[in-house]
Amino acid sequence: MKKVFSVSFIMLLILIGIWLYRYYCDAPIEQDILSGNGYRTTIGEDYRAVNLYIKSDWFKLSAKGPQSMHEVVARIGNSHIVLTEVMVREEVQDIYFTLTIDNKLPRLQGYFLTQNLKNASTDIEIPFIEVRGDNEQAIELGQFTQGPEDFFSFGIKLEDAKTSTHGFSVGASIYYGVQYEKY
Repeated sequence: MKKVFSVSFIMLLILIGIWLYRYYCDAPIEQDILSGNGYRTTIGEDYRAVNLYIKSDWFKLSAKGPQSMHEVVARIGNSHIVLTEVMVREEVQDIYFTLTIDNKLPRLQGYFLTQNLKNASTDIEIPFIEVRGDNEQAIELGQFTQGPEDFFSFGIKLEDAKTSTHGFSVGASIYYGVQYEKY
């Protein structure tokens, strides 16, 4: 009898754990929204322009190796765009920034940003990134990487980062906006 009770109790805990994961974690909610599983969605047909500002005191140009961080650079709807890593690459004389999206999705309705439109019915556009330094002078974009998850990375010349003493702004058109509501 004790053994049956123990097994039943463990199975109940596992089922509660699965239910809590499905109900409270953002990844399954986002999957349900994007697949239309119980949600009405409106997805923007074009990329949504996002403006970010990266402060120069958030990173060290003299650092060796990747600098991990969690600096929120923009908040749009239920999405936070987060600077997660900066890496000075002396061998190619550039500095490389990685940004991710941290979505905090309410279950009933909201608005968030994503790059993951696997079932997009339109042609996917080429992303657009523009970097500007002090006094709004244009900074040439080096490398650019995007996804497969909700992240992107870009590089600029090390000399441009050194001359932008206050930081720089980034205009990025790489995200789709998703408005959703549970039905």
